[in-house]
Order: sequence, then C-alpha cells, then structure tokens
Amino acid sequence: MTAAHDLEEIVDLFAIGRPSSNAELLPVKIATLPLKKAVTLVIEDWSDDKFRQLSAVIQRRSGPAIRNLDDIRRLYDRAVTVTGCCAKRSV
Repeated sequence: MTAAHDLEEIVDLFAIGRPSSNAELLPVKIATLPLKKAVTLVIEDWSDDKFRQLSAVIQRRSGPAIRNLDDIRRLYDRAVTVTGCCAKRSV
C-alpha cells in the first residue's frame, strides 16, 4: 500500500464465500460504507473468523480494490490513530 487513502471515501465491502462442492468462489456484497468503517468492520467484527478476514475485498471507486489483509490492517491503524474513532481490539 503506497497510495494515500481517503478514510471517508464510500466503498463497497465484499467477502468471498467459502467454496461448496461445485461452486466457484463468488464475492458477496456486505455493505456500502466509508472506508474507515469498512476496515473497522473487517478488523474488529470479523476478528473471530480468520477466513472471513482473509477473504475481505474493499472495492474503491477512486482506485484499485484493497484485497490484502495487511493493507486493511494498516488502514485500520491509521483510522484509529488519526480519528481516534474506534476502540482497538487485539487481533
């Protein structure tokens, strides 16, 4: 992650579902919300489901999708530091 991200940008949050016997992995849209809320949802609310965290995709309108969990964690850390909006949980 080298580009600066606007934490207030509206994004779509997707999760790639677990495969069933013959189905492909298809993304499921979870929500449309600001980037800082999307990264908070992935890091805090999905923390007990590592597969779900790893399958998170944040689709930005202003640039490429964010697919890497490490990038999502860095954005979460920035959101917590810059805005102080979220109580940081251990992940």
